[in-house]
Amino acid sequence: MIGFEQGRRQFIGKKKSNSEIFSLLDEKIRAEEYFFTNHAKVQCKKRNILEIEVLDILEGRIGSRRKRRENKDLYEVDRMDWNYCIEGINPDNQKIRIIFTFFENKIPIITVIVL
Repeated sequence: MIGFEQGRRQFIGKKKSNSEIFSLLDEKIRAEEYFFTNHAKVQCKKRNILEIEVLDILEGRIGSRRKRRENKDLYEVDRMDWNYCIEGINPDNQKIRIIFTFFENKIPIITVIVL
């Protein structure tokens, strides 16, 4: 579904289900079809979080306690698509929030936050 406005009704990009998101994350990370935005790289460095820790959470590796936070998903009007939120625990027991999207067959990791 594409985003457009018709009269007073707005039609937006279709939000992916949890199973679609988890399946795509597994597939794209395994195929190395992801990248960290410059912002995400800076945030990881500033917060002493390794990129592998972020990927472990996104893949739901043992101990990461991956959890979807649908209430933190955000529709991005310019792209007419969704940014998604997953939270988990890194090996230092820090609660991590990761915002990412799906764009041109890749997964841009937008930001990484310590909660």
